[in-house]
Amino acid sequence: MPSTALPGLRIHHTLFAGVLTIVGGLVLLIILSVNSGLRRQLDATFEHELERQLALADALVTSSAATDPDSLARLIAARLEYRVTLIALSGTVLGDSHVQTDRLGAVENHRERPEVQAALAGRSPSFARRSSTTVGESFLYGARQSRLADVPVILRIAAPQTDIDRALGDFRRTVALSGLFAMFVAMMAAYGLSRAFTRPLVDLADRAGRLAKGDFTSRVPRSRVVELRDLAVAFNRLADELQERLSDLRRERDEMQALIDCMAEGVIALNENGEVVRTNRAARALLDLGDAPVFAPLGSLIRHASLRNALERSVTESTQAKEIDMGARHFLLASRALDHGGAVTTLLDVTHLRRLEQVRRDFVANASHELKTPLTSIRGYAETLVETDPPEPTRRKFMESIRNNTLRLQRLVDDLLDLSRLDSGGWVASPDALSVSDVVWESWDLISARVDASRTFTLNGDADVVADRDGLLQVFSNLFENAVRHTDSHGHVAVIVDSDDAGRVAHISVTDDGEGIPARSLPRIFERFYRADSSRARDFGGTGLGLAIVKHFIGAMGGEIEAESEWGKGTTIRFTLPLKGTK
Repeated sequence: MPSTALPGLRIHHTLFAGVLTIVGGLVLLIILSVNSGLRRQLDATFEHELERQLALADALVTSSAATDPDSLARLIAARLEYRVTLIALSGTVLGDSHVQTDRLGAVENHRERPEVQAALAGRSPSFARRSSTTVGESFLYGARQSRLADVPVILRIAAPQTDIDRALGDFRRTVALSGLFAMFVAMMAAYGLSRAFTRPLVDLADRAGRLAKGDFTSRVPRSRVVELRDLAVAFNRLADELQERLSDLRRERDEMQALIDCMAEGVIALNENGEVVRTNRAARALLDLGDAPVFAPLGSLIRHASLRNALERSVTESTQAKEIDMGARHFLLASRALDHGGAVTTLLDVTHLRRLEQVRRDFVANASHELKTPLTSIRGYAETLVETDPPEPTRRKFMESIRNNTLRLQRLVDDLLDLSRLDSGGWVASPDALSVSDVVWESWDLISARVDASRTFTLNGDADVVADRDGLLQVFSNLFENAVRHTDSHGHVAVIVDSDDAGRVAHISVTDDGEGIPARSLPRIFERFYRADSSRARDFGGTGLGLAIVKHFIGAMGGEIEAESEWGKGTTIRFTLPLKGTK
């Protein structure tokens, strides 16, 4: 299955974010801790200052001759610039610098205020912080007992917290700006450091990606950092070893492929799914596969059912030598199933061997038959002559039959020896420049001496060819004998010699007006012992080897031969020979 790329973060992003988070957290911690400590310091200082103010106010109250608490509270507040309240021991507000005189009666009892309770308890001075319900502001309250005209009262001064809050706000802003600047500097430093530390890792990842894609020339430069330098050295060593191993594997693969391609047997490698993964040159030629794609299914390449089924079975079970008959062709198949799945199958084309076996069988059968017939005749006539004393005419007839059959055997043996020499390479053509007409007339003179003079012969044309004289003489002799054997007593034999327009080969044809060859027999007339009309050939002593010998001679001299005939209208044998002066 194709891998899906997962989203991720780059390492320098992670390092940068981590450093930035740490610096930001430190700045926030500094702000919180310093803010708390500074507030405590300011509160202590403010309480000390408020204590001095209470002492001063107490001196003013006790020394004042005024008896109006509200006026006295406003007088002291005007000097101290703080809120001043005079409270009876019962908690009733007698005077307040921040409350209108006509509203003093509506002010709630202050006896339960913490600072008042502490002052009544004898703790002087006492302090408390809260938001005033009377004036709606946050104050630091300080209270102590005093005497107004010898009447005990509670003197309370309330200092607003806004100064402290303002000082703390200014401090927080200063620290925040300093922290932001520090974070900016830290951010730039962290980014630079993260890039510097991660660049070798990014470069290593890039080289590893190239290595995974098959680029084994990439190497990682060494870093100043010991760990990264060791990693680079290990990576480069790994790349060197991989490159060397893959070079060895590639060389072994090429050698193995060359070895397989040089094999005469066809080799087909299949995977566990029955798909073709490798073929050699012989297999592609035998099965006409062309450039078969890798992992192609067998059904798209092999059409023959028996061969396809045998290859499919080879994936699951090994097969010893098994012959596959594909009509005109025969394959010997052997396969071996592999342990990890799949199979390797070899195909050997034994068509030629089977054809040779058939030719051998036919040869043995035909030769035995051809030898048996004249030998049987010779034995019969000889036994008759030995056992009886026939009259002279009969004796002469028997003796002529024995002689004719002996000549027939001699011709058969001579033809077999000629074929044996041609097949084994014992006869090698000795090409020489010669005139076709000279060889033709020499051959016809030898034949005409043994045939009826009523037959006619014509020769049209001539050419100087390069051929073996004895071989060409044997060719014309065999062709003339066939022509005479298959024509009537007044038949006609003609030889036509011509050359092609390019002047490279001579075209020679031997034509007779005899009985011809049936169309079904025409493709096989150059086979050994094959005769289109066996009864007539045997009557005239034919062996069925003449045209096979002719084909061998023409091929050995660099020519080609073919036959053209129609039943009842004669036969034409055409062949070519190289002209003199051609290479």
